[in-house]
Amino acid sequence: MKETDRIKKEYEAYKSNPVVAKNNTYTEYIHQVTQERQSLYKKIILSKFRNPKELELLEVGAGAGANLSFFKSLGLVDKNIYANELLEDRASELINNFPDIHTLPGDALQLGFENKFDIVFQSTVFTSILDAGFKKQFADKLWKMTKPNGIILWYDFMYDNPKNKSVKGINKQEIKLLFSDSKHIEFFKVTLAPPIGRRFQNLYTLLNGFSFLRTHVIAVIHK
Repeated sequence: MKETDRIKKEYEAYKSNPVVAKNNTYTEYIHQVTQERQSLYKKIILSKFRNPKELELLEVGAGAGANLSFFKSLGLVDKNIYANELLEDRASELINNFPDIHTLPGDALQLGFENKFDIVFQSTVFTSILDAGFKKQFADKLWKMTKPNGIILWYDFMYDNPKNKSVKGINKQEIKLLFSDSKHIEFFKVTLAPPIGRRFQNLYTLLNGFSFLRTHVIAVIHK
């Protein structure tokens, strides 16, 4: 089975999984996680680029567009925002939610861009890829689409989930290997571990102060 077909099959199973639905329900924990990473995204982007209105951004695995409103709030304009989504139902939602951006359905490996984007953004896409060869191809594709002096902005988890064999954590060392041509990679450890965060939602700020309880990383991969 092709890796893209396997991923589609896994996501179809997720849609009917009540545990996944419950975990994705908007809660104080989800709010805190979102605020934490968006605050860091803002700091990274505004310190790297002078004029957000001129930036061209591509998000791969954009889903229904949950991250795009944030990027628009920084000043990025619709005509410069591109969003790729493998899953057909999510791509349809994306078109409905953001009719004025460039929606690119299908496999990101088939995109024809080269040195196009100031920012290529991925959020929890790579950990859904189990095939090592496909993962490296995907990383090379993102690198190819990024402008010289642009960045790949990365958010994903670092540790395996013993209850979910359809995903695999990616640590800092693997990120460095995937993007070995990068002149510089910055890492920021974020996100209170979900099992803890969901249980102690109102203590997020306190518990997140302990870095060993954080499970995700934001990486800024400079080209």
